[in-house]
Amino acid sequence: MKGAGQRLGMIALIATTLSACAGPSLKLYTLTGARESIDPPPLPRNATVILVDRVRLPQYLDTQDILIRRGNLLDRSQTGRWVSRLSVSATDLLTARLATRRLDALVTDGAQTAVPDYEIRVHVGELDVTSAGEAVMEADWQIIPRAGIKYVVRDRIRIALHGSVRNDEGVVKLEDRLFERLAASISISGLR
Repeated sequence: MKGAGQRLGMIALIATTLSACAGPSLKLYTLTGARESIDPPPLPRNATVILVDRVRLPQYLDTQDILIRRGNLLDRSQTGRWVSRLSVSATDLLTARLATRRLDALVTDGAQTAVPDYEIRVHVGELDVTSAGEAVMEADWQIIPRAGIKYVVRDRIRIALHGSVRNDEGVVKLEDRLFERLAASISISGLR
């Protein structure tokens, strides 16, 4: 019986020691942007359906890690992470922003039972935030109509911003601003 008590005491001591060494709790972040509270009107029966495909990012960036580049080294934050893969959060943000500009259409990133009228594909070729606070994004996108409708629209953008990267919040704000600018550059107003 004495051996079992000693083992439990050792386990409690180890658990206490590990929790004391754990440091600050991990914070979870998502891309948020400036939220707009709009009550959309009901959609017409024949509403245009615009599907936003999952944003493609370089594989090493499409993680839950918040990364910052110091020269040739990518540092992963020890105190913060994205709530989901960055491509999922980026897709959610783009879909939400595009939907606020087309209240007469169903702008979605969800699976559809029928072929959508348009499909938007976004590829982010570069997304870089440096320890000096420089943030760069290069992205291209296509708006692909359902077969026989019209022509494919293609465009690209390069965005460069500067901001504080003293902490995770600063890095998140910079990336948020990059994706907001990307969303603002995608024009869907003429899609019918």
